[in-house]
Amino acid sequence: MKKITLFSLALAGLALLVSPHSGQAFELKEEWGIEGGVKYQDGKILQFNNGHEVKIKVLNLPETEKIEWKVSLNGQDQTINFLGQEKEDYIMGVEVRYLNFYVPYGYRGDIKVEAKSGNEVKIWSAKVVDDVNDGVKSGYNYIKESNNQYTYLDTKWDYRTKTYTTTLPKTVNGQKVYAWGDYDHGMFVLTKPESISKFYIGGDRFRELYPVVKAESWLQSYSYWYYQKQGQLVQNDWVKYKGTWYFMNDQGVMLNKTWLYQGGNWYAFKSSGAMIASDWLYDNNSWYYLKDSGAMATGWLKDGGSWYYLNNSGAMATGWVDYNGTWYYLNNSGSMATGWVNYNGTWYYLKDSGAMATGWVNYNGTWYYLKDSGAMATGWVNYNGTWYYLNNSGSMATGWVKDSGSWYYLKDSGAMATGWVKDGDQWYYLASSGKMLHNTYTPDGYYVDASGAWK
Repeated sequence: MKKITLFSLALAGLALLVSPHSGQAFELKEEWGIEGGVKYQDGKILQFNNGHEVKIKVLNLPETEKIEWKVSLNGQDQTINFLGQEKEDYIMGVEVRYLNFYVPYGYRGDIKVEAKSGNEVKIWSAKVVDDVNDGVKSGYNYIKESNNQYTYLDTKWDYRTKTYTTTLPKTVNGQKVYAWGDYDHGMFVLTKPESISKFYIGGDRFRELYPVVKAESWLQSYSYWYYQKQGQLVQNDWVKYKGTWYFMNDQGVMLNKTWLYQGGNWYAFKSSGAMIASDWLYDNNSWYYLKDSGAMATGWLKDGGSWYYLNNSGAMATGWVDYNGTWYYLNNSGSMATGWVNYNGTWYYLKDSGAMATGWVNYNGTWYYLKDSGAMATGWVNYNGTWYYLNNSGSMATGWVKDSGSWYYLKDSGAMATGWVKDGDQWYYLASSGKMLHNTYTPDGYYVDASGAWK
């Protein structure tokens, strides 16, 4: 007798039960979603993969004819509890009826499908033994080892509850296992070594598990990083590793290239996941500074001997800033300016504190006048009822100044003179407007010549 090691057909293909019938003859034929997972011998099914999708097609039966389906696993009726959904499809314009179901991963034993129409019954059946691809015993759960080899765990299939049950080992290669890692509903989870069960979903994939053998360690799954302690994922909490802080979100995933708001402060993380501290970050066209604690800075900041101002949003300011009623100017680099600044063609003076100056300023022994706007004055300025003249450079004039064809005299204090003024050995007379008189008599009866001098 020829021995079949994996699958054998329990009942050859299609069997017609002996019973009177009045219905129309029909046939059943299996169809596989992935042909590569099926082996045939002499035109009959020899073996097929666990977890494979199967379609049992109905041939030569009008749509109007009702079919009663029955699916059994190891003789247990699963028609309601497990598999079996009749569907319709069109192939080459012809309507096809079929029963669609899945062979559960880890299941071994008999599978039987019955189709009844009228008094006629057709049966399709097979026996699941082992996996078709590699010929090894396979189950729903397997362990991924470091050499990319897999060890399949014994998994019990409960056809009544549609669940798989597996006992996860406590040791692997003589090492203690703190937890087993895998995915549950798209989320990475750690499971303690214990008996676990999972509800079967049609077409569900193998569960790939791998052991965690360190008391504390990083774990990578796909492109995400996790951190575990004693077999538990760190979630929604900080991790300090080799002097650097990291943050794991509520799913245990390490944050990277993003911001975190916590405890009233903003924190930022590098692509490596490391929290940024004592450093600048350029993000979305703005610069930000993260303090030693990692918290985002706002307000005034001194770094490398220069002062910077961070807005309430944390973004580094440039240009003019009004802080508590005082104006400051931040260079394009963000550093606070001191001394003279030319802004849009106008000069301003910033004190050593960075505060914008107004009024009189003595710079390198020369006086300048800054308007209330901070703009440097030129020309005539009336200050507290006294006139002063500022040269084109902004410096305060002293001595003789010619303006609009008239001469004026500015005292050593810069104040505009009126009345008699002696310059050298000559006397000159300045009207109340400050203009020097010439070729005329002064109000007190003295004659001044063309040069303005009294003769």
